[in-house]
Amino acid sequence: MVASRPDRTLYQEAAVGIGCRHGGKKGIFYPVMWVTTEWSLLRGILNGYQKRLADRISMTKLHPLNPGLGPVSPGMEFGGFCVKGPETTLSLRVKLEGPGGPKDLPSFGATFGLRRFPRTDSSQREVDEPVEILKSNSKVSDVWLGSGDLSTTLDLGQVKVLSGAVYRSGFTISGSRVLGP
Repeated sequence: MVASRPDRTLYQEAAVGIGCRHGGKKGIFYPVMWVTTEWSLLRGILNGYQKRLADRISMTKLHPLNPGLGPVSPGMEFGGFCVKGPETTLSLRVKLEGPGGPKDLPSFGATFGLRRFPRTDSSQREVDEPVEILKSNSKVSDVWLGSGDLSTTLDLGQVKVLSGAVYRSGFTISGSRVLGP
């Protein structure tokens, strides 16, 4: 589909993740994740992500041949935001300080989710199950580290930004498995 339906292979995503544990396993749970396409929304909900449809998500994308910007370098700033309805729900900036590598990024561990599908009729079964999202083929490249700034309209309490990073990542999601007690 990359050539025949590129619109089915690209989407924007903005998420808030919370570190957590299930049993002794370290992981991350995303209580909210906005996306820009319906197919990503549906696929995410089926796997246990708490996805919502955004009105607009925008992130800095540099073209390597833009003569006004030059290559990625210290001091450069990247930003992004997510808009839903009349408000910017999430906005961030990262000011680059220097190159890094995959090992410089936080290790989140497993990705946990919740699959919830209520009954709409007495003939149906309700689905309410914690899951682990099954991810493989994870790759990270082009890591740059720096300082970060975050603003949100979500009720997250006091948030302290420790650092910022800009990088490329990719992985395969093959589904999700129900977590035991």
